[in-house]
Amino acid sequence: MRPSAFHLSTQTLRRRLPPFYQTSALLRPLSRPQNSPQNTTHGYRFASTPPAPAPAAESSIGEPLPEGSYVDSSQGKRYIIGNVLTGRKRPRIWHVYSATHEGKNFRLNDIVPAKFDSVVSLQERIKHSRYIQTAVDSIPERHMLVYPRSKKSLARLGIAALSSTAKKAIIKDVLTGLEDLHDKHIIHNDIKPANIMMDTFKEESSDITSYKPQISGLQRAVVLSSEDKGLTGRLSRLYLWRSPEAWAEGIQNTPSDIYSFALVAILVWTGRMVLLSGETGPPWSNKGGQQILRNHLSYFGGETEDFEGFVRYHGGDDNPFVQRVKDLLSTFNEERPREPFSGWTWVDPRFRDLICKMTCMDPLRRITAREALGHPWFAED
Repeated sequence: MRPSAFHLSTQTLRRRLPPFYQTSALLRPLSRPQNSPQNTTHGYRFASTPPAPAPAAESSIGEPLPEGSYVDSSQGKRYIIGNVLTGRKRPRIWHVYSATHEGKNFRLNDIVPAKFDSVVSLQERIKHSRYIQTAVDSIPERHMLVYPRSKKSLARLGIAALSSTAKKAIIKDVLTGLEDLHDKHIIHNDIKPANIMMDTFKEESSDITSYKPQISGLQRAVVLSSEDKGLTGRLSRLYLWRSPEAWAEGIQNTPSDIYSFALVAILVWTGRMVLLSGETGPPWSNKGGQQILRNHLSYFGGETEDFEGFVRYHGGDDNPFVQRVKDLLSTFNEERPREPFSGWTWVDPRFRDLICKMTCMDPLRRITAREALGHPWFAED
């Protein structure tokens, strides 16, 4: 059954909508039914689930699209808006919606208008990869992209219940997606569990559950030319998945993705969010940030040659961030020693070796995604 509809006059609708949405594909003029009264107002239709009529479009900037309304895409498909999955008003207005089309589930993402064309172009470069989740449709007038709706993200997956074989397969598939991105000179810039989407399915004639991880969240991704050194002056990624150079607002390139991925891999394999501890506190607070950086140094920052490379990478001792890190190093002592990840004897030694090669403090010393996929740990049963 098609959603029912109701009418608003053009004049009323224009008053209620901010200018950006007045040209939206959400609005479609309707012709008057043949048997309707002559004074019926010509207007615009919003879909709604019966019996309640759909609410009007947004009444002020930042409010989400009403559940039950619809948007028409560039492919001529009509997506019925469901609930808001996520939303934020600062630093900019955006929402992520659930939606359906012909009984199938989708996710609709608002994109920054100024970045819409570049995001679409970037996804065209990488749509060949089955390890990357790219848009399957778009609503250009609203600057929205349409994605398949995965069952859940890695952040919501019950990792503890997974077999070691399943965990390793997930890590390998995500790393393969990262390799595909980096081969196209694309920095993801936001690798974290919430940006790894998962679908599960049973193998034919088997009780084995398989997983189909895909890297999503390409809105922050950037294409760099071979001459570019990287991104600078930005605090990218969430606190618990940032590389040291991201904390420093230094030059960030594909090795920054590798570091963040290593933190995700530790979560998948051990179930531990490694930079989070009982002492961390809110990561956005000064104390929380200091403790996260201290954890970086405790687990991954001990080798002298590597640390010297880190200092050189950030321009030497005159860099305030370098001094901040050195001050944190001085807080380790016999009572509060470092706990290098390389010494976590309860973790598979080859996995430890792989992680240590991906988490060098000096970005120039980290292995690439392709090199990581060739590590002996992946060859083990």
